[in-house]
Amino acid sequence: MTLIDRLRLKLGGFDALALMAVIGLICGILAGGSNVLFRWFTESSLVLWAIEEGSDTDFENMEWWFRLLLPTVGGLLVGFILHRLAPETRQVGVAHVLERLNYHQGNLPVKNAVAQFFIGGLTIASGQSVGREGPGIHLGSTSGSWLGRKLKLPNNSTRILVGCGCAAAISASFNTPLAGVIFAMEIIVMEYAVASFIPIILASVAGAVLTQWAFGTAPAFDVPSHLDVQSLWEMPYFLLVGIIGGTVASAFIYLTRRVTRISRAWPVWVKTSVAGICVGVIALGAPQVMGVGYDTVNSAIHGELFLITLVIALGGKFLATIICSGLSLPGGVIGPTLFMGAMLGAVMGNFGGYFFPEHSSFEGFYAIIGMCTLMSAVLQAPLAALIALLELTNNPNIILPGMFSIVIANMVVSQVFKQRAFWETQMGDRGLEIKVSPIKQVLRSIGVAGVMQRNTVVSNRMSDPLELEIILKDNPRWILIKEDDQVISLMVASDMARYLLDLNQGDNVEEEEESVNRNAIDLMEIPANRQDIISINLQATLEETFDKMEQRKITAAYVYRLTADEKEKIYGVITREMITDQYIFAKRDSSRLETA
Repeated sequence: MTLIDRLRLKLGGFDALALMAVIGLICGILAGGSNVLFRWFTESSLVLWAIEEGSDTDFENMEWWFRLLLPTVGGLLVGFILHRLAPETRQVGVAHVLERLNYHQGNLPVKNAVAQFFIGGLTIASGQSVGREGPGIHLGSTSGSWLGRKLKLPNNSTRILVGCGCAAAISASFNTPLAGVIFAMEIIVMEYAVASFIPIILASVAGAVLTQWAFGTAPAFDVPSHLDVQSLWEMPYFLLVGIIGGTVASAFIYLTRRVTRISRAWPVWVKTSVAGICVGVIALGAPQVMGVGYDTVNSAIHGELFLITLVIALGGKFLATIICSGLSLPGGVIGPTLFMGAMLGAVMGNFGGYFFPEHSSFEGFYAIIGMCTLMSAVLQAPLAALIALLELTNNPNIILPGMFSIVIANMVVSQVFKQRAFWETQMGDRGLEIKVSPIKQVLRSIGVAGVMQRNTVVSNRMSDPLELEIILKDNPRWILIKEDDQVISLMVASDMARYLLDLNQGDNVEEEEESVNRNAIDLMEIPANRQDIISINLQATLEETFDKMEQRKITAAYVYRLTADEKEKIYGVITREMITDQYIFAKRDSSRLETA
């Protein structure tokens, strides 16, 4: 067996932490690199150079006609390109990643990522109200999926690499490595396990290092130091921030879904063109809505915007993002939710400073709280938002009010308005659901290679007794019976040994001579414990195997891999009992770790 085969078999289990950590680090470099390239592409495009060389996306200083034409023409161009693509290639973004992870074992097509890179970059560069984080997650996750396929790793390892790519993408976008880890675990992988934690952490670190190398060590937002709660009398006000933030988030999720349903039958070029026109019209009165808008967010954090500007920017971004997301422009919603949260928080800070000047913090403090509150409420990711809040501010004093506001907003969305997370809603509109089950989570984290029994031999259905005695010398547990190069059944090897022993001793020879030729034994006719069997690829997880057994009402499978000449190389056998035992063992081991 080659070295790469041994590594693949090792990765199929749950004890390959060191090897998986190395591969996770490589994945982080690839994912972080793809995000750095994407940011360079969006910030150095011909469109942005035409605005002002060396500047950020300062859309506010553009002429009114340019603000109208830029997103309009951009929407039409994006729609034209998308129209030329196959429908399956148009699937991009975080919802696409979640779909492929839950229904296709993390197999993310590279062509979709290429479309995301160029079309997503063009969408952002043309000033549409979208963020770059969603495309970044898609690119990073595809980097992990591609690496897993190239190395032909088990699917459980590929799933972890998708999470590694996501973590590196978030880390590279905001220069927040810890938030990248929590985001990947909370939203993409949807589990917390040591086997995935370590590789994802290393990938996130790699993403942060690359973005710091390319763009400097400063975080995405310029946050003032020494932010703190002025008085505990502010806590009821943070409750109000959470309630209003949760209400705005619920309205955003609901209205985006309505726009999606209304426009479902529209041609893709019509949807993107309408979105571009709407953004252009809104930008006539609120130019801040164009692009990622981080310059406006920084101004709000520093208290540099008037109240009327904050209100207009909030309302304009709210409408523009609903239209862009609902009409399927290939961009993200994380950036827009941070923008809207900053505007909402700053508005609340202004009112608090006016009515309660002695018990109100700086309005930039509320802007920071609002950012993470709204992002958390829309994505239903409270822990990721809280960690992002801590990393962005580097100030533990902000955690207490942040926790309070974030939790209240999440409860308002899920319990009061009964809304699901934004990406869950997007998947639901396509008839898909994210499957979250404790049993499934355990089974999908373990590959068949780590559980199968390898003491297996293969024999033809019609076999010579001497050949059977030879293959039994290694004391196999199972015998796979082949006919016409197809595996047709699974036999317990001890039954074959018992039959040969009786045959050699001459027991019941006269009865046997009628049905059994001493020179050719029919393995499907002798008395033995046999069962039907299915095939499962070496890369499969226990979840895939269990589901396939359930569908076929079969309790055993042989594990194979196709060689270079398209022939099956058989590695072992796995039964339903092995899967059940493995689940019980994994849960018991997990309980011991929790107790410790």
